[in-house]
Amino acid sequence: MKYFVKIDDQELTFQYSEKDGTLSNQDNRPLEYDLQELGNGCYSLILNGKSYLAHIHQNDGQYEIILDNQLIPVSIEDEQSLLVKQLTKHHGEEATEQIIKAPIPGLVTQVLVNEGDTINKDTTLLTLEAMKMENVIKAPCNCVVDKVFVKGGETVQQNQPLIELKEKD
Repeated sequence: MKYFVKIDDQELTFQYSEKDGTLSNQDNRPLEYDLQELGNGCYSLILNGKSYLAHIHQNDGQYEIILDNQLIPVSIEDEQSLLVKQLTKHHGEEATEQIIKAPIPGLVTQVLVNEGDTINKDTTLLTLEAMKMENVIKAPCNCVVDKVFVKGGETVQQNQPLIELKEKD
């Protein structure tokens, strides 16, 4: 799976293989690494033969990493989360509605919300099966479900509208 990492103004892409645990950079060069949790947010990191002691704190999908007594703000998004964010349609800066679209073609296995439901950010809206993997689609904000365009068992195409959300009154 691809990961998009932003460190200050620098954007990097990494590919991680869950199959064999390999990590490669945007030039497709493998990175030799070992990461071990020591406890209380402290990690031992060996990267390309060099050893580091890192303190990692997570807050709202953002990370603060203290490495060599230097604070480094980092954001990490996986390929799927970024695609869902890009496919969420916003209407202006102060959006009052959002249409959640299918990030990839697949089969809707479950719809877990109904029209009129008031939901919180990160509430699971539905699950989408694609390439034998289950993808969980979550709410990007606190909102109300305005329309549900699909039902369980339905096949959808990429970019097809799934659910319309409206801002809470």
